Amino acid sequence: MSAKVFAISIGALLNGLVALCLLGGESSPGLKVAEPTFRFELLGMHEPVEHTFYFENLGQEVLQLANLTVTPPLDLVKATGKVSPGERGSIRIRLGEPRRKGDYAGQVEVAFKNPGVSNLIFGVVGKILPHIELLPMPEFFVATQRGQPKQASLQVINHENEPLEIYRVEHASSRFLTDLETVQPGQSYKLTLTLRGDGKPGKLTEPITLITSSKKQPLVKIPANTLIKERVYTFPDSVDLGLIRIQDLRPKPQMAESLSQTLMVYQDGGKDFKITASTEIPFLKLAAEASKLKDRYQIKIEIIPDKLKPGRIDSSIAIETNDPEFSKLEIPVKSIVE
Repeated sequence: MSAKVFAISIGALLNGLVALCLLGGESSPGLKVAEPTFRFELLGMHEPVEHTFYFENLGQEVLQLANLTVTPPLDLVKATGKVSPGERGSIRIRLGEPRRKGDYAGQVEVAFKNPGVSNLIFGVVGKILPHIELLPMPEFFVATQRGQPKQASLQVINHENEPLEIYRVEHASSRFLTDLETVQPGQSYKLTLTLRGDGKPGKLTEPITLITSSKKQPLVKIPANTLIKERVYTFPDSVDLGLIRIQDLRPKPQMAESLSQTLMVYQDGGKDFKITASTEIPFLKLAAEASKLKDRYQIKIEIIPDKLKPGRIDSSIAIETNDPEFSKLEIPVKSIVE
């Protein structure tokens, strides 16, 4: 569904809700709403947006507000607490943060203390776009095996009226290289990251900064998440068993199954990979099973309730392999038993 059709359908729904609320019963004071739905199109993730809804009391008694709720990230700025007959009340709202780019549909619901007076519902419908958008996501995620370069690209899209110029790309990493290509001058660019594959193994997040001509967004920060895997590696690279409660498991040992985890051990390009796994943690049971591909193992990590003792666990799982270069691996294991 397009953004335009989506906004119209949501707006129609909210209009219908307002109409139902205004009907009320015979004992309800008359209410008149000039604008049941506020629509906006916002350029900028931090630009201010405020709006005031008005409603008129056409009844014979003073209306008193009891409660007002808004859909995040909307914030209430100010509201009229009492509205005399023939007078107009107001609800002022602000679009707060954090915001998500794309279509937004929220509401403001006003409840009254007066018996028999139905709630008022005001709709807030809009679209939020950053000045400079990164697609398909606002950061890099690149993983590779050691010695194997890997590339990934992001599109840099300009939503401003003024043409965008990217003066330079800055980063201090030795793990990767970057290249900027102009797709459509002033409007669209392609940023490519090449992970070299010869750096320190493991995960690392480093910043990339685009220096631009935009007055609203002169600096565009892009996290570069990279992973260099050795020929033999595990996933995950550590095990966190979280909080284990003895009082919960000992009466119902079958619940231990829900706390079990799986550790994978890989040998890139392996054809006859073999491992053994052990641990000094007394309440853990390890069951290793080879895959049919003979290049990986699955280790099921199970908890033995009868062997649990209170305390903090900061130990490891030791893995021995038949790989001549990576014969031993040590996987950190953490937990708290109480």
